[in-house]
Amino acid sequence: MSLGAVLTIGGVSPKELGLGTFRNSQRPILSSTVDNTVTIPGMHGAYDFGAMMGPKQFELECAFMEKNHIELQRRVSAFAAFLLDGDGRPRTMDIVFVNSPDRKYSVRYVGSLNIDRISGLGTFTLPFTAFDPFAYSTYTTIDINVDNTVITVDSDLLVDSGYTFTLSGPQSVQIQNIGTLNVEPVIDITGSFTTLSLTVGGIEFIYSQPMSGRLVIDFKRKTARIGTQNVLMNSNARFGKIPRGTSNIIVSGIGIDINMAVVFRQKYA
Repeated sequence: MSLGAVLTIGGVSPKELGLGTFRNSQRPILSSTVDNTVTIPGMHGAYDFGAMMGPKQFELECAFMEKNHIELQRRVSAFAAFLLDGDGRPRTMDIVFVNSPDRKYSVRYVGSLNIDRISGLGTFTLPFTAFDPFAYSTYTTIDINVDNTVITVDSDLLVDSGYTFTLSGPQSVQIQNIGTLNVEPVIDITGSFTTLSLTVGGIEFIYSQPMSGRLVIDFKRKTARIGTQNVLMNSNARFGKIPRGTSNIIVSGIGIDINMAVVFRQKYA
């Protein structure tokens, strides 16, 4: 067995935690499905209304290797505190695996955590659950530039991909989504317009009131805000998704003079 299945946990390397993580750790291809079916008495089979993905569970084979049982206990106590927040509740943290250094899962400790001890050696299985079962890029689209060190050299992303635009009228802008799944962006607009329409993934979001300042439209949370003010009532509240691959966002309206940033993380199964 070779060490090094995990690159970072909660932004900290296993080495800093005194921890070895082995490559035989369990990392499923997909999480279990949550199936929506209905069975009818007297009918063979069932009606299938599709499925969603359940949480994804990881079991990491780990070890502490210290000089003696006292040093081992110090490591164990420090690691227990690392997994919890200030109130003693399991905290959610990001985990990045060595073989996918540009992707992260948000996980927390779930279950029980026993350890086998032999002098300074302690081995255990660390159970993590990602309640959002999908991986996301460690960077956002506004991080993309030729000097950025968080984007790995083997990434499919082109560093000259555009996600910020200066628009003085209706225009179609091209967006690259190299993930394997559709994404719901945050579109951050500064400037002014009389009316604005954004067509994302074939669905048109319309903001029908004049605006001067900064408008932030969150397609995942289904919100629109100017500062702290909720202005969703000024829109038709229709939110699309950016499909995988290359697609266009169609910007139209009256009196458009804006800077627009399309912000998201690549999303992977």
